[in-house]
Amino acid sequence: MTRIASSPSTASTLRHGASIAVFRGGAVLLVRRGRDPFRGLWSLPGGKIEPGEDPCCAALRELKEEAGIEAEVGGALDRIEVGAESGSGDGALYQLTVFYGRYASGVACAKSDAAEVAWVGLDGLSGLPMTEGTAALIIGAAERLDFGPITR
Repeated sequence: MTRIASSPSTASTLRHGASIAVFRGGAVLLVRRGRDPFRGLWSLPGGKIEPGEDPCCAALRELKEEAGIEAEVGGALDRIEVGAESGSGDGALYQLTVFYGRYASGVACAKSDAAEVAWVGLDGLSGLPMTEGTAALIIGAAERLDFGPITR
């Protein structure tokens, strides 16, 4: 498990979630968060795991709910922990299972709690305000999908 950001000192809740790095050609799908935590930052599509839901199924459901597309899962990339504070100052620790895969169908559009979606080339990642650790996850996923060594 990788710790992406330290948990806030007020963390009182552990939340389980899943996300997925989806690639089409040389681009990855990113969503700009429309709600706290992480409002305004770009990240991988994802969200909470419902009770009894498989993490992979949760990642695919959240992808469809946030971005309107479907993907073929290549595998699990990592399990990460991210600490965040909500707008009210309450802290939470998010434990996310991160998957990777390739675009299957649908038209990408912002839905649910996404303010915006975009297909971003790997060379365009450095110019975006992203949630901590997202770029490294994307590069790791691209390497697993045989994009070759990625310059970091």
